[in-house]
This record gives sequence, C-alpha cells and structure tokens, in this order.
Amino acid sequence: MISVDWFCNRMKLVKKFAKEVEVEEVAVCIPLEPKTACMLYELSKFTRVFATKLDDFSTKIEAIEWLRERGIDVVNKREAIKAKYFIDCSAVLSRVAEKAGKDEINVVELTKTGENYLKKIKCRIKAISVDSSKIKEFESVYATCFGLLEALLRLNVYLPSKSVRIVGFGKIGQGCANLLRKIGCRVVVWDKDEEKRLRASFFGFEVSRDARADILVLCTDSKVGLEYVNDGCIVVNMGAEKFEAEGKLVEDFGIVKSYEKDGILYYLVSDGYAANLAIANGTPIEAMDMTFSAAMLALNHLKKDFSGIISLPKEIEEKVVSEVLSGNF
Repeated sequence: MISVDWFCNRMKLVKKFAKEVEVEEVAVCIPLEPKTACMLYELSKFTRVFATKLDDFSTKIEAIEWLRERGIDVVNKREAIKAKYFIDCSAVLSRVAEKAGKDEINVVELTKTGENYLKKIKCRIKAISVDSSKIKEFESVYATCFGLLEALLRLNVYLPSKSVRIVGFGKIGQGCANLLRKIGCRVVVWDKDEEKRLRASFFGFEVSRDARADILVLCTDSKVGLEYVNDGCIVVNMGAEKFEAEGKLVEDFGIVKSYEKDGILYYLVSDGYAANLAIANGTPIEAMDMTFSAAMLALNHLKKDFSGIISLPKEIEEKVVSEVLSGNF
C-alpha cells in the first residue's frame, strides 16, 4: 500500500490554490480516498472543513486515519450539511440537505449525475457544475480509465484478446474504450443515444447492443439492469449509480461475486459500486489535482450574487490550466 503522504507530496496545485479559498466553512462529500484527504487537509489550514463519506465502498480507511492524525474527524452527513458551502459528488450531500429542510444550498458539484439531480431540487440553490469544464473533460476522457485498468488488473485476468463491451459512450466511456483497445482488447460499444453511437463508429469501434463480451464495462450516468449482461461475463461498473445485483448469489470470491438469474451466470465486481474507486486508487493524482483545484477556487465564486446552476467560470479554468502549463505542475 502506498502512503497517503505519497499522494499529498504530488498534489502541488491543491497546495497552492487552497491558500486562496475565502469561504468560512465547507463540507466535502466525495470519494474519501488519499487525494481527497490531501485536499481536506490543505483546506483545513485556511477554512473550517466538514469531511464526510460519500459511501463505504469508495472510502479508504487509511485516508480516514491519516486525517484523524491531523485533527480532522469524519462526520456523518447530517452534521456535514451544517456547513454553508459544499463540494459534492452526485448531489449526495445536496439531497440530504434538501430532505433535512435546508433553505439554501451553495454547492460545487463535480458530476453530470449530480447536476441532473440538482435541477430537481426545490429549495434555493447556487451551484457551480464542474462537469462541463475542459478540466473535467481531461479527467474523464484521459485519466479516469486508468482507474478502470487498475481495477481490472486486480482480477489477474489476461486482458489482451478479451472481448469488452462498453455501455455508455460519454467522456468516461470514450476514455475506457480507447485505453482497452490500445492494450489489445476487442472493444464493442453501445449507447442509447444515436449521436454517441455514430461517434463511436467514427472512432473505429464496432457498435452493437447485443454483442457477447468477456467483460462488460458500464459507463452510464443512470441505473441499468441485466439487459446488457450475457452468460459468463465479468460486470464492472464505472458509472455514478450503483449497479444492483439481480438473481441468486452463487459464490463469493471477495471483491467479485457470481450471481445467476434466468440461466445467466455473471460475475459482479465490487458489489456494483464504481470499481475504479472501490478496489483501485481512482483517477491519477495529476488529473484530480487539477479538478480539485478548480473546485476549491469555485467556492469563492459561490459568494457572488447569482442563482441556479452555472458552469465552472472560464477564469477559473484558465487559472488552473495556466499554472499547469507554467511548468510548476
């Protein structure tokens, strides 16, 4: 296991931009892993932080212990929503706040799934969505796929020559498909959106809804069932929504469980949670250093007079990118 200090040692942008955060308090509800711990620690030097788990599967015990050693305790979500400002994932904390009767939510949201949830929230809201930014695009297209690769390598199966079906050809799906093709997998793509299927075809991928696969990778932003699962395949989720197991549990292999339903036997990785976070170290440090820096700087923008959901301001993107290209990254 690599120490949390290794991650922090390399998150130079977070260390620089945490100093510029001017909000008095912030709750952070994103996968609680070493990179998140580093951001929380750096933020704690300049503002009050409320650290809370997104869920158990994406939470790394070593990150919690590392934070505790530095005087930062992890609190439950009901405690975290007392903060005036949030950095959130999939609108998990925002939804808790709404149910608890909070009058106003001020949030930097990291995901498209979360942005869609925020559009349904009834209370007053000031939200900045990072998902549509170029910085998030770099993370999703070029970096997140390495978390998938790390998760697959933990299964100790030989990947070249394996048939892989990618369901969902958004940013993350594109990145996963491209990387797996480069290492010798035969990649087939499907997306319910016709334009994305066309894009996959122009990228040179076979497009098929029903092609059999050794490995099924779900990259959707909505829940799916067994409609894409064929007999004998390994199911790996990379989406924001948990894949719910269906059928009878046949055997428990630890991070993999086999299920059978209607004559179909399949192998589910990490109980249907996002495998890149549940059994791997997530997106590489350099990409999250950029995304977290943009999210921290966006907190200051929440103090301005606006309402509703807006995209990450261009000046924040330019500031982070400029720092990366300056050679100080």
